[in-house]
Amino acid sequence: MTEPHSAAPGASRHQKLVLAAVLLATGVLYAGLLGWRTTDVEWWFVPWMDQIIQHGALASLSAPLQIQVEGAEGFANYTPPYLYLLIMASSASDFLSSFMLVKLVAIAGAVFCAGCVHYLLRALVGPGAALLGAACVLLLPTVALNGAAWGQTDTIWSGLAVLVVAFALRERWAAMLIAFGIALAFKLQAIFIAPFILYIILSRRIGLRYLPLPLLAYAAMMLPAWLGGRPAWDLATVYLDQAGTYRWLSMNAPNPWSLVQYLRLLPYETGVIIGTLATILAALMLGAFSVLWRRLERADLLLLAVVVAGSMPYLLPKMHDRYFFLADILAYALAVSRPRPWSIGVALAIQFGSLGAYASHMLDFRAGKYIGALLIGAALVVAIGHLLRALRSGASRDIALWTAKASARSVG
Repeated sequence: MTEPHSAAPGASRHQKLVLAAVLLATGVLYAGLLGWRTTDVEWWFVPWMDQIIQHGALASLSAPLQIQVEGAEGFANYTPPYLYLLIMASSASDFLSSFMLVKLVAIAGAVFCAGCVHYLLRALVGPGAALLGAACVLLLPTVALNGAAWGQTDTIWSGLAVLVVAFALRERWAAMLIAFGIALAFKLQAIFIAPFILYIILSRRIGLRYLPLPLLAYAAMMLPAWLGGRPAWDLATVYLDQAGTYRWLSMNAPNPWSLVQYLRLLPYETGVIIGTLATILAALMLGAFSVLWRRLERADLLLLAVVVAGSMPYLLPKMHDRYFFLADILAYALAVSRPRPWSIGVALAIQFGSLGAYASHMLDFRAGKYIGALLIGAALVVAIGHLLRALRSGASRDIALWTAKASARSVG
């Protein structure tokens, strides 16, 4: 498939001025947020960085990095790819503090995510609009807070998941599956995009030779830590350790499980079972659209990705406040590529819904996650409605085309 809009003119003078203003505003905003201290940075990331600086890269990959959260003793309970980034950043420890190095890794993740959004938008809009749209990603509230303030790296796995969608639009199947495997190596939350990949596999009839690629990419990302001396079993069970760290139905997530937990409507074990089964069913239904209707194209395919990325953490229990980050980014990209009142409304509702959960955690605004659940729920209803409309209209066109061809054959 050829690169869309490859012949379109570059950014106009007006767009360049706006781009410069956006970058200036980003620098000022991030500089103001850089000193924000959070428990994640203070309790987890800075001690890991200190361990790396004190003992070196090899020892830090093979020896336990102690953390201060009960139930998660031993190795850092993030997968090794994040530690690789800390190791690379530690080379500047003579000039910068561990705290600053952690923050700069997070900000670099935000820039990476913006670059991934640019690649996605280039499949849908002209180069000037794509560049400006990608730059504005850095000013989205959840992006700025996640990186510069919180020091988190949801930008990295989400950026890789954005690449999954971008590669799918270009029909680059191997790259799509490799990006998915690398995203999973950074965070298990990348599994949220899996129903989208299932849809692509079913509707595009991707060959079986491609299917091992995510596993191979994941294993390749773990290889340096294994060669450094970390046991293979520990590497294989990192996500199992994470799953057992907290026994709460919601960690300030803007989804219905926050309310279920607050009202004590279900025991923890029952809620986990019900939520997991409901999510699996929804994932299979979303992934099987190709069997029921037709192949989605272009922005409709991006719309499916938005629905998938929002629905999975909305239905799943045990979600954290940051787990709608991918939905934030994809909904924004949809609004940029298809600027309609409904798409802009969906993007705003998801963004402010996530922001409500951030406020619950960072500002102790406890009502934020409940308000966020209502906003994101409403956004998903609207998005699903437009997705169904796209599927129905496409099915009608396909039926009409098939009927016309059948009539032509009978006449011939």
